[in-house]
Amino acid sequence: MKGPTIAVDARYGLRRQRRGIGEYVYQVLSGLGPKPRPYQLLLFGDQSLDPVVASQLGRWYPVVRLAAPNFFVWEQLLFPRAALRHRAQFLHGTANIGPLLSPAPLVLTIHDVIEWHRGRSFPAELPLRHRVSRLYRMNALRVLAPRARLIFTVSQHSAREIRETFHLDGRTIRVTPLAAKGSAGDAMGQPAPGPYLLMLGALDARKNLRGVLTALGLCQQRDIRLEVVGLEERALGLAQAWAHALGVSHRVRFRPMVDDGQLEALYRGARAFLYPSFDEGFGLPVLEAMQYGCPVVASARGALPEVAGEAALYVEPADPAQIAAAMDRLWQDPALRSDLAQRGRLRAAEFSWERTAELTHQGYLELCGGRA
Repeated sequence: MKGPTIAVDARYGLRRQRRGIGEYVYQVLSGLGPKPRPYQLLLFGDQSLDPVVASQLGRWYPVVRLAAPNFFVWEQLLFPRAALRHRAQFLHGTANIGPLLSPAPLVLTIHDVIEWHRGRSFPAELPLRHRVSRLYRMNALRVLAPRARLIFTVSQHSAREIRETFHLDGRTIRVTPLAAKGSAGDAMGQPAPGPYLLMLGALDARKNLRGVLTALGLCQQRDIRLEVVGLEERALGLAQAWAHALGVSHRVRFRPMVDDGQLEALYRGARAFLYPSFDEGFGLPVLEAMQYGCPVVASARGALPEVAGEAALYVEPADPAQIAAAMDRLWQDPALRSDLAQRGRLRAAEFSWERTAELTHQGYLELCGGRA
């Protein structure tokens, strides 16, 4: 191996179905792969590693699979031990976490510090397993962030909040904005029948599904239909119960996660995409929708105004009546939809994974040169 070795937590990027952090890891590694580099990346995955994805990235990097009974054992025991065995000079924790007892200087990607706002800026409702994970990661980051040799993050909004939360001066922070993935081409699926609005669903109160369902009941346009995609199977029943209690179950359809081709078709077929989240470190689905010409209703909070610019219709996420008014406007105003679709395509084109990879490469060069 030439130059220093950086051990990378690539778990989420090595999966077949990827969202958020997983897409970030996969795209950055794909972009760095062909580059001449004076450093070596060594990828580590877990039992969710997909052989096809591992083979794709394996063209450029060694890939090591580490099976663990849970994420804590993987992150705090198996990953640092394996990095030590492979004599890595640096470790890169790509998912808001890293080993507390790292055998080498640490690089972190901190996508956001949203958990520090939970219960203050938006409701704190979480299942028990998520509360345990949250407690672990928040306490670990309090220790890790000040120690990190280099911190990547995805927006100026997140960079500012990382500085404030961990009392950092910002010299170690590098902003590497994300981008929308490309079209699925021939693999694109079919849109839902008839006109509809689209939302990516989650029970996490931050994503504001209950607020959107409430807004649906307030809409003046009684023929508005909502497609909610991406819920975990075990969450479908509770989401349906919410819709029933709010009297909108006949106007909403819930689906589990779909593949990229089907999601693209849903974006392309929707009259608008709803993303009134209470907080986001970036908001990648906004760019994905814009790329496919889908008008966007976005929250005026977090990083979303930074990402969407002047290409979205903004709402206050805590105000269902305001969300309903935006839904009504886009449902019945084709000129507004056309304008936002055009603005959105132009805005999405301003972001690229090539730039994300290049900015990450520059950070690695600083790290290996001892200047970070």
